Amino acid sequence: MNDLDLVRAMRADTATPSRQRLDAGQERLLAAIASSPSRAVKTGRGLREIRRMLLAGAAAAVAAAVAVATQVGVHPGSVDVRPTTLHPLPAADADYTDLLVERASFGWLPDGLHANGYGIDRQYQDAFTITAIRPGTRSGVTLIDHGRGKEPDLPHLPGGVPGKRIPATPVNGHYAYWTFAPDENGQSTFELRWQYAPDSWAELAGNGLHGSSAELTTMAYKIAESVRFGGTRPIALPLHVDGVPGGLTPTTAGLNNGAFDEVSVGLSFLEPGASILEISMIKTDGTIGTGVPDEQGAILGLPRPNTKLNGHPAYRTPRFVYVYGVNGFDVSISATGAILAKLNETGGVSGLFLRTTVLGTDEAQWTTKPVN
Repeated sequence: MNDLDLVRAMRADTATPSRQRLDAGQERLLAAIASSPSRAVKTGRGLREIRRMLLAGAAAAVAAAVAVATQVGVHPGSVDVRPTTLHPLPAADADYTDLLVERASFGWLPDGLHANGYGIDRQYQDAFTITAIRPGTRSGVTLIDHGRGKEPDLPHLPGGVPGKRIPATPVNGHYAYWTFAPDENGQSTFELRWQYAPDSWAELAGNGLHGSSAELTTMAYKIAESVRFGGTRPIALPLHVDGVPGGLTPTTAGLNNGAFDEVSVGLSFLEPGASILEISMIKTDGTIGTGVPDEQGAILGLPRPNTKLNGHPAYRTPRFVYVYGVNGFDVSISATGAILAKLNETGGVSGLFLRTTVLGTDEAQWTTKPVN
């Protein structure tokens, strides 16, 4: 198993960026690095995959990650749990800025909705996503700013039926069409796409919203016409990581700040040759994993700690750490290939965790410079 296969397996149950369609009709998954061929996203409608876009599944990755860690010969009982010895950090050439910037924003939203999820995928057209999900429900809207580039491909409808452009009224005078329109029975799901500037596309997807076809159409246009593009506000995140190696390409970043009743964050970096670094956090519910390897070496659910890091229960292998209850969050870090080799010069993934400051759940303490 090579490093790319490893990470594909590790992230099979969470978001993985690809050109596969989201259930709500989105073109890109906002997530880690590579999609699992065995877990292709089924075309449909809804917000199931948007949740993955927001990198909310830090905990959901663990079962697959631990399975891989044990299958490559790292048994929990054999893990070296000696204190990490840190070496001097590499030259300060790793200045990662503007990892997550609110370049588009909602101007108007229906009562009960506010922006609570953000993400960016830099692998194709720097697609930026902002989501507003009603607390306690799965209903809401998601805007994707595809950025400058070619028109996104049309989504496939359920059953693999090719999508088509459905005529629509222009949005603020700009060409627009539905890829999924409200129907005459008050269908609660829609997707409206428009060209807001030359070679620049956006789409608005709604799910679980109540009203007639006419009411949902009015709602979609009121939201779309109020969207502001070209923003530069950096989004604060609840962590600071010191010592990410230089020369990496930031590929994805996401913050779920209440959507789907979760608070979580995820960052991923890539180096040529399929070398990957992923850092994820999810607000803890106090659960400590009890999963142990089965006959195939896979662990179902969260892993049972096999060490402590900074006094916190943790599961640790040479490529992966999952640490429980760090200032209100569970933290996971994984790395492969050349990136892992660089990290091993400064204590490995455990060393990177020891250089990570979790800023807690108070947004006033969060930072817009989360790395280095």
